[in-house]
Amino acid sequence: MGNIIKKVLSLLLLVFYLNSGVCFALDYIDDSIDKGLRQKYDTKKIEEDLLPALPENLPDFDDGIPSDIDIFSPSSTPAQKASELPKPTEKPVQNVQNTKPAATAPVPAVTKKPANTAKTVVTTPKTMPIVLKTSIKMPKGKKFRVRIASSVSDRTPVGTRLSFISQYPEIATYITIPSGTVFKGKVTDSHPPNITGNGGLIVIEVDEMVYKGKTYKIDAKISVANEKRIFFNNIKGKHQFWKGLVKSTTPGYKFFKKMWRCTCKYWKNDNGVEILLTPVTFISGTVVYVLNVAASPVLAIFSKGGSITIPKNADFVIQLREDINI
Repeated sequence: MGNIIKKVLSLLLLVFYLNSGVCFALDYIDDSIDKGLRQKYDTKKIEEDLLPALPENLPDFDDGIPSDIDIFSPSSTPAQKASELPKPTEKPVQNVQNTKPAATAPVPAVTKKPANTAKTVVTTPKTMPIVLKTSIKMPKGKKFRVRIASSVSDRTPVGTRLSFISQYPEIATYITIPSGTVFKGKVTDSHPPNITGNGGLIVIEVDEMVYKGKTYKIDAKISVANEKRIFFNNIKGKHQFWKGLVKSTTPGYKFFKKMWRCTCKYWKNDNGVEILLTPVTFISGTVVYVLNVAASPVLAIFSKGGSITIPKNADFVIQLREDINI
């Protein structure tokens, strides 16, 4: 009996010890803030203003459910539970024709604010463009050995287009112009031989080069034509003034030579009459020859120079006067 009392007392002490912490904690709860709010504000009135009022007629939860049916019993199946539940009462259908629609308050028109159509410009830092060097320069002074595709002469009209075909590849930095490249040009000036011994003239300007199917504008001249050196891009016929000067003295020289033969013939004869004629023939031949030489510059003015005719496939050399960017 004494042992039972001791056990009961020890159990009570243990329970008191465990509950003493809770009571101690409750003593230290600070409810001063709650008391201050209750003194300053009417909490009951705030609850009535904020919370909506409950409806007056609320059906009881147990209405319509038989008390002897336990729908939560584990022995009943879901089908039985559903069948045992009461069916909802149907509300009477109102006559739509006799009912008038309730008056609704006019809805004020809502004016939409215009959308901000201004586009926002996002500024990004400018970057320097990357420039790739895609052109290759063919320097001026470069020469191309070509052949003309058609014949040309000093009587070819100005504006006639000519074609040249390169015979050998020409190499420059990073580029090679292959053989068979077509160069094109035109006759910019031409005339046949004129008086004063002036020969014919042909001026050809090369202005196009066809490289890999693309035509490039170029500025080139003819430095060699038909294996003859050309200066100032003028293909000229021979100047015949000096040759005409010598040719104009030929009649006087022939007459003097004839008179000299006569003089020698008369001198060799023993007949005295013929010896007396020798000075006449000699002087007359000399006079005519001197007069002919004096008049030869005037006569040479009317002489014409040499003509120019360059056949097809003649050799030419084209030289660039400006750089080509390919």
